[in-house]
Amino acid sequence: MRNKNNRLPASSLCCTALAVAALAAALPVRSQPPPSPSASQSQNQPVRLRLANSLCTSMTGAVLTSQQVPPMKPDAGPAGANTELAARMQGRRDEYFSRLDGLAPFDGLYVATTSDVAQDGQTRYSFGLEWELYNQGRDEARKRLDRARIEGKTQYLQQLRDVEQRQLQENLLAVDQMRNRLLALLYEREAAAIRPVLERRRAELAAGRATRADVAEIEFKAERAALRRAYYAGTSDVLVYPQAQELINRIESVVLRPNPELVDRAVARSPDYQLQGLLASRGDYLPTLKDNLSLRLYMERSKEFERGPQNIVGARVRVPLGSDGGVRDAEQAARTGYLEQQESIRAGLQQRLTMLADRLRLKQNDMRLLQAENKLLRTKADLACYRLDFPVRNIAGDPDREVEELTLLLHEKQREILSARLDVLEVLTEISAAVKPERPEELYSLGQ
Repeated sequence: MRNKNNRLPASSLCCTALAVAALAAALPVRSQPPPSPSASQSQNQPVRLRLANSLCTSMTGAVLTSQQVPPMKPDAGPAGANTELAARMQGRRDEYFSRLDGLAPFDGLYVATTSDVAQDGQTRYSFGLEWELYNQGRDEARKRLDRARIEGKTQYLQQLRDVEQRQLQENLLAVDQMRNRLLALLYEREAAAIRPVLERRRAELAAGRATRADVAEIEFKAERAALRRAYYAGTSDVLVYPQAQELINRIESVVLRPNPELVDRAVARSPDYQLQGLLASRGDYLPTLKDNLSLRLYMERSKEFERGPQNIVGARVRVPLGSDGGVRDAEQAARTGYLEQQESIRAGLQQRLTMLADRLRLKQNDMRLLQAENKLLRTKADLACYRLDFPVRNIAGDPDREVEELTLLLHEKQREILSARLDVLEVLTEISAAVKPERPEELYSLGQ
């Protein structure tokens, strides 16, 4: 008979039964020695591909540890057409301007002669020298030459400005081409690194130790690397900048000169700024009454019909009537407008250089962050490599899988770091185009 006073709930009976079963299952395990690590691995990992060991060896190699841009084209040709043309025009500018300034105006001296024959056969003639000071003379010739100088210098500066703009475009194209060739090389390396990892994932999938999603992720990375490599390998070769190799690999150490110094140098060498100065002087050549004033001094020998030859010295004056009302105001308005344009150009250069300098520092900061992130990944990879030979039971995860994943991440990070170097170079190229330094020291210095 059941003891009604000692009834137990059903849940207590179930818990007791589970506890007894667990104790019974545990007793044989206590009596047996623990399995060796090799035996456990052979049971849990029927397919063991120690790819991670070779990956750990490759991570210490110079290819993956390097954060410097390799030479893109050792036998690179000369600089682009616009770069050479801009250099030639800069070299010829002072010579051309000095030749224009050295031209001498017409001094207004004429040789004059006349000869007439009357119906009765008598003659008259005169010949001598005339010196015109104003209209069609020395003063007008000087103004025409000054206008010609201004027009010549203006056209030259306009051409130089256009060539410099095309030179900047050419240099930015060169940076972009360098980036393409660099990415082609890095994606080729990444594709080679992904290939054995993909084979291992497929083997793990067949052994039941990986999912289809794991394999699909590596397949996507392999396809991405192959497509990117195919695209970048088909781009054009490097155009210019073979001499910038050392600068690129020390680009994070670039320190720009102080901004006021860069602005002053950019303004002094700006074709637009010089162009406005030349245009401001064109107001001096607006038409005035003085342009129609004539003062002619002459010395001649003449003979009239019935008189004998005689020497004559005299002057002829022709004075225009009217006023120059409004001309001076127009000259001043034109000059003021062009000078204000110069101030606007200076302000624009200052703003642009400030913006580019801030962007340069930001790109350098981004590159340092990438380098710090790369250092973190390498620390994790070193720990995973250590765990391959000395397993740490307190740390969860598969060290083989971690080494593979971190190796691929290091390839991606190396690509980002080297591409970031070219980002900094691109900004530095734009700053150089604005400042136009004759030597690198006028633009930047390389810190420690």
